Amino acid sequence: MSTHPNPAFSRPRRASIIVIQRLLFAGTLAAVSALAHANDLGRVYERALDQDMQFQAARHGRDAAIEARPQARAALLPQLNGTYGYQDQHEEGTEGFGGGPEADVDRDSTLKALTVTLDQTLFDWSAFKRYDQAGDQVALAQARYQAAAQGLILRTTEIYFGVLSADDNLRFARTEKSALERQLDQAQRRFDVGLSAITDVQEAQARYDLTVAQEIAFEQQLSSAREALREITGPGEFGTATLQDEIPLRLPNPASVDPWLATARNSNLDLVAARLQADIAAKGVDVARAGHLPTVGAQAQYQNTDAQGARFSGDLDTETLGVQVKLPIFAGLATRSRVNEARATREQVQAQQEGTLRAVERNVRDTWLGVQSGAARVKALKQAVVSSTTALEASQTGLEVGTRTSVDVLNAQSALYSAQRDHARARYDYLLAILRLKAAAGTLGGDDLAEIDALLVSSSGSPAAAPVSTPPAAAPATSTAPLSGLRLSSSLRPN
Repeated sequence: MSTHPNPAFSRPRRASIIVIQRLLFAGTLAAVSALAHANDLGRVYERALDQDMQFQAARHGRDAAIEARPQARAALLPQLNGTYGYQDQHEEGTEGFGGGPEADVDRDSTLKALTVTLDQTLFDWSAFKRYDQAGDQVALAQARYQAAAQGLILRTTEIYFGVLSADDNLRFARTEKSALERQLDQAQRRFDVGLSAITDVQEAQARYDLTVAQEIAFEQQLSSAREALREITGPGEFGTATLQDEIPLRLPNPASVDPWLATARNSNLDLVAARLQADIAAKGVDVARAGHLPTVGAQAQYQNTDAQGARFSGDLDTETLGVQVKLPIFAGLATRSRVNEARATREQVQAQQEGTLRAVERNVRDTWLGVQSGAARVKALKQAVVSSTTALEASQTGLEVGTRTSVDVLNAQSALYSAQRDHARARYDYLLAILRLKAAAGTLGGDDLAEIDALLVSSSGSPAAAPVSTPPAAAPATSTAPLSGLRLSSSLRPN
């Protein structure tokens, strides 16, 4: 006899959810394998998969939740139990029967009893629906685990870029300090020969002192960023990488936000989890209603009783086979209360599901705009670096011919280094915006991390590895092209 409660248990929607999860996970595993020989970001992510405690907790939570399915199935399978008892008894005294003469009694007796019972549920609607619920609980655990994996990709990239950004800030600060030191020397020489006022020297000294303070702050920032990296990777050191001088600035493809929203509604893991929670709550109502229904079970029992030395001795085998129907008649209105509770819980979860949908849609729109504005901001800041460089050159020339003051040069120099820092940070933010958009759509995987990693250059081949005392290089070039890396996954693309 089949004990499966519902032949249509594996519904199409759950099947599609599981297929999506498996596709994403398979792609992540393949990409992680490729990242094993990639630049530093790939190695950091590979290490974080084993060392990040948030991800490990999610993994163990999934493993624990998976056990809900076999536990629920166990209630539908045969239950076989055995008991064995042994009793040693001593009787001493007198006994009589029916008013007859009494006789002295002094005897020892033993009683052995062996019972084997087999129970099988024939009908228990609550057990059937709990088994159905357990399937959703396993799918929910898988969705949360996949969400944790996507979250790890984002956190790893954010933390790693935090290290690179802090390293950039420190490098720019030290370069600016060297430039200000030269400017201070120049102002002092001009003052010594009477070509400038003491205020020029004081202004240069103040700017130099401020840069020294910034250098100290950026050193602390870099140390803190490295500690954050160790938090997710455990002990160990990783080499330094930098972004390539040229990174493609691409706009989202599809260009409209609507296909991204459609994909997110089907694939966003927060929404997948919310839908599964709603399904679990709906089935909770069925479980509660089952308290009004009868349960039917079959039982087969074998019992052996062996009594020796007692008044009635013997060895008896008993075999019993029966069916038991239990019909609830009145339980103090507890069943009605549980149904009302389950209905309220269902409404609560459905409201949370709608709230999650709205939040996901807002996040998709924000991140879609974030990619667009991020690309535009990188281009604008690149131009700002070029303009600031020209302005600094003009101020230096003007100082030589007497049309500009040293303060003008200091201001132009400060503006240039500020633009360089902002441009460097904007490039990291743009790449993070790409990952956030894919995470919001539910398609983020290890292959996306590999694309970012391909844009990194190891310190041995990077211009960023030059000594910090060298003047800042020209702003990295950028280009505009269709964003193939931002395309929807082929299996999830809208029709």
